Order: sequence, then structure tokens, then C-alpha cells
Amino acid sequence: MYRLLSRKKQAEANAYLSIYGKAARTVYESFIFGCWQRETSPIILTIRIAMAIVLITGATGGLGRSVTQQFLQMGHTVVAAVRDPQSMPTQEGLHPYTLDVSDEQACRQFVENTVAEHGAIDVAVLLVGGFAMGTLLDTDYAAVEAQLKINFQSAYQVARPVFEQMSQQANGGRIVLIGSRPALDPTAGQHVVAYALSKSLVNSLADLINAAGKKKNVVATVVAPSTIDTPSNRKDMPDADFKTWINPAELAEMIAFVSLGAGKTLREPVLKAYGQA
Repeated sequence: MYRLLSRKKQAEANAYLSIYGKAARTVYESFIFGCWQRETSPIILTIRIAMAIVLITGATGGLGRSVTQQFLQMGHTVVAAVRDPQSMPTQEGLHPYTLDVSDEQACRQFVENTVAEHGAIDVAVLLVGGFAMGTLLDTDYAAVEAQLKINFQSAYQVARPVFEQMSQQANGGRIVLIGSRPALDPTAGQHVVAYALSKSLVNSLADLINAAGKKKNVVATVVAPSTIDTPSNRKDMPDADFKTWINPAELAEMIAFVSLGAGKTLREPVLKAYGQA
């Protein structure tokens, strides 16, 4: 479809796609084709998203660093929640914030302080999470509880005040949560029971946010990758086929695309990013 565009429109499309990278072309190419058929200007779209305030938790993790850099490179303001602000580089547009996501009151204060300083929260990308192996027979409730705390509680305690804030904003907002393939595929989930259960709750949280936020233009999207190619995953699974894993930079492009600009019209609650796996 892309080749059917006029040369002028192809040039405009290329300029826009250069902002969002491969994700826009490979996953949402048909949508972008429709934009240029309707004479939608990439310049107007770029202006609309030029000064977004993006809140990110887990900003120093394997995926978090890529997502943070993606939004910064696009010219947005990033408020990055981390345990140690010194672990973040000094960059224009980057505002590190010390946060313990297990502390509910601290999470609410984080959101309130972000709004007080920047005026709004346009996008929240909640990336804190962890992984644990274990079949049903191997997994006691303490293991389940540990995964719930790191994967669900960490998301819920930030998503709740963010949703409250976005509901009061004229333009609403987008909340991006990280799911997982095992939460959607019991065959894969049977080997990581606690992890799959915790991520299943993340999916349910997105559904509930979308039900509550439908008339307020607050949308939650779960990006559900297979294994992400991070140093920690390579260390934990040295015998795996890394070529089938998801590149964190490409996943970051997808997250940015669904969060802002033309991608904001996407309302799918779960986007599967399985790559070749």
C-alpha cells in the first residue's frame, strides 16, 4: 500500500515514519497509509505531539532505557521514576525522580508532583516488573505474591492516580502497561505460573481503565512482548536463540507510536509483540 502513494506523499510519510521507526511501518502501515490518503499533514501531527509530558517507571531497566531515549529523541519531556537518580544521564528534557513503587502514598505524591511541575501527564509508561520460573507444582503462594507485588502492585499504584489525573484533562491521556505472552498463552504460562498470573491482572487492569475512561478519552494499552533481548535475559537464558527475541529499541518505537500522534486512535487493549518467537 505504501508504494501506491504519490512521491510527495511518500516523502511526507518517510519524514513521519523517521520519527516512529520500524514499528509504524511494519505494524501500523495500513493506518498511516490512510492518514496520507486523507491528506493528513505530518507537520500538523508533529506539532500536536511536540511537547508531551511522559511519565515512565522502571526507566533504568532493560526496556526502560530504550523507552526513555525514544521519547527524549522525539523531543518530549520525560519524568523518569528510578531508585537512584544518579543512574540516569543528564539530558535535556529528562527529569529523574526517586520513587519506591511499593509505597502507595509515594506513588500518588510522584504523580501529584509531576503535575505540579509540568502541568499535565499526557502519557504514562509503566515498566517496573520482574520474572520468575515455576510450574504450578513448584509455585507456592509466596512466589505468587512476590510476582504480584513487582508486576501488578507496581503498575496499579501508579496507574490509579495517573488515571485520576488524566480523567480531569481535556485531552485525556494514554497509559501503557507491559504484559507478557505467558499471560495470554497457557501453554507458555504453565512454566511461569506466578509470572503469568501477575501479568494476567495487568491485562484486566487495562480493561477496567478502558471501561472507566471511555468517555474521558483515557486509554490503556498493554504491550505484550515475548522475550525481550536484554543483558539480564541473556544471562538468565544463555542457551536460548537470541535472534527470535524482541529488540528493546523496536519495542520502544512501538510504545511511542501507540502513545502519541496518529497512534493515539488505536484502541486495542492488548498489542502482541512476539516477533519471530
